[in-house]
Amino acid sequence: MEISMTREKLRFAERVLRETRAAEETAEVIVPDALPDILRIVGADAELTVRSKDTADGRVLVSGAAAVSVIYIPDGGGGARRVNAELPFTVSAENPRITPECRVTARVEPRSVSASALNPRKLSVRAAVFAEISCYLDTELEIPAGVSPGNENIAELLYFEDEVNLPVDILEKTFTVNDEYQIPASQPPVGELLKSNVALAPGDARVVGSKLIFKGAAYVSLLYAPPDGSDIVPCAFETEFSQILELENAGADSEFELIPLLTSARIDAGNTPGAETRRVAAEIRVAAQCVARSKRTIRFIRDAYCSKYALETSVTPLSFENSLGSRAVNAILRGTLPAPDASRVICVSARPGAPLPRESAARILSVSAVEPRSTSARENDSLSLACPVEVEALYIASDGSARRAEGSLELGASVPGVGAGSLGSVRAECSRDVYGVAADNSIELRIPVDIRVDETEKREYNAISALSADEDSPVDLAALPSLVISRVSAGDSLWSLAKRHRSTRELILSANGLEPDAAPPGGSMLVIPKKR
Repeated sequence: MEISMTREKLRFAERVLRETRAAEETAEVIVPDALPDILRIVGADAELTVRSKDTADGRVLVSGAAAVSVIYIPDGGGGARRVNAELPFTVSAENPRITPECRVTARVEPRSVSASALNPRKLSVRAAVFAEISCYLDTELEIPAGVSPGNENIAELLYFEDEVNLPVDILEKTFTVNDEYQIPASQPPVGELLKSNVALAPGDARVVGSKLIFKGAAYVSLLYAPPDGSDIVPCAFETEFSQILELENAGADSEFELIPLLTSARIDAGNTPGAETRRVAAEIRVAAQCVARSKRTIRFIRDAYCSKYALETSVTPLSFENSLGSRAVNAILRGTLPAPDASRVICVSARPGAPLPRESAARILSVSAVEPRSTSARENDSLSLACPVEVEALYIASDGSARRAEGSLELGASVPGVGAGSLGSVRAECSRDVYGVAADNSIELRIPVDIRVDETEKREYNAISALSADEDSPVDLAALPSLVISRVSAGDSLWSLAKRHRSTRELILSANGLEPDAAPPGGSMLVIPKKR
C-alpha cells in the first residue's frame, strides 16, 4: 500500500558556479606624434570597465577593458605627459550546469599594472585582471514534507526541520551618475589631465514595501599638470548616489549583497593641453548588482518505521549552499619603499592580491546531516590570512624631478569567528586613505586594508520521498514481549529505542514518567512497552 505524501515547493536561486579567474593582457603602444619622446616613466594605473556578462550552455564569459594611463617625463624637459592604452580582456569559467537562463554577478579588479619603454616612441603595457564570477539559476524544488491526512497512523514518522539562508533574488539595474566638480582655490587649475580613476563603493540598503532603496558612492581621483607643467597635482572628489530596485521574493528581513560594477567612465577636464580650467565633469555608468538572501525553513521525514507491516522507503538527497554571513576586519599595513632622495610624495596607489589562508589554500566544509555549527563554536575559530599588496608611489626627488617607487608587501591578518572549513569568497580592498611620506631615502607607507570573508557551508540531507507498507507481510508481534527493560547506551534516543523495540516515543515517555522534551539519561534503565 502506497502511503500518500504531501510536497512543498521551495523557490530560490541556486548558485551553480562561483569561480575566481585571472587574466593578463599586454600591448605595445606607439607614442602619438603630437607627444614628445619618453625619457622616464613615473606612473601607470588602470581603470576597469565591464561591457558584457554572457552565458551559454556550460560557459560564462565576462568581457571588458582596462583603460591604462601611463605618465612619463619627456626627453628634453617639460612637464609630465600621458599616453593612453586600452587593453580588452575576457575571463571565462565552465560548468555543465550553466545555461543561457543563468544570471551572473561579477567583481572585477586590477591586480597589477606596469609599463616600460621599449624605445623613446614605444611602450610595453601590462595589466593583470582578477574577476570573481557567480552564476545563479532559478530553481524550484518539490520537497516531500509529510504524509497526507488520514495516513498518519500507518507508520511512525521522524520529522526533521532546518533553516537555510538561500539566494532568492538576483537583481541588476544600470544607471548613470553625472556630476561636476570644482578644483579647490588652494590648488592650481588643470592644464592637462594625466590620470583619472573611478572607484565604486556600496552603502546602506533598506526595504520599503516591495522596493529596495540602496545607496553608494563614486570616488573620482585625478592627477593633473597645471598649465605651466611645473608640477603633478593630485585631487579627489566624491559623488553619492541612490537607486531603487524592484524586489521579487525578498523582504525586509532579507540580507542584501550589493556589488556596483563600473561599465564606463568619462572624466572631462577640458582635455586641451595648455588650457586651464577648474571644472571637472564626470559621467559614470554603473551596473548595480544585488544578491538578496532570505531564510527558508525546510521540513521533511528523515526516518520511518511501521510496527505492523514491513515498510519500504525511497530517499531523495537534498543539497543547499547555506550562507553564514560575512566577517570583516580592518587592518593597517605598514612598510617602506626604497626612494632615493625623495623629498615629497605626490600619491600612492595600492592594489591587494587574493588573501590566502596561511595553513592551506582551500578550506571546505560539508555539513552532512543534522545540526548546523553553533554560533558559539564559530566565535572560537579564527582564520589567519596572508594578503600580498602591490604598491606604487609617485614622488618628487630632491632635484625636483618626478620619480616612481614600487614594490610588493604582505599583510598578515586574522579574521575571528571563521570556521576552519568555511567555503566562501575572501577579498581585500585598500582604503582610499593610503598614506605615504618621504623619509631617509624611502617612503614610509600606511595602507588601510579591508578584508571580508563571506562564509557558506554545504547542507546535505536525505529526505524520505516515498513510503509503502506491505500489508501482505504483517509483522508477528505475538512473539514479542509486552514490556522490555533496556539500558540506554551512548547515542541512543527515544526514536532509536522505540524503533528497535516496536514501540513509540509517547509510550516510552508515559511508561517512565519522563517529560515530553526529555532525553533518555545515559546508562539508565527504561521500561519500553510494545505498541499494540
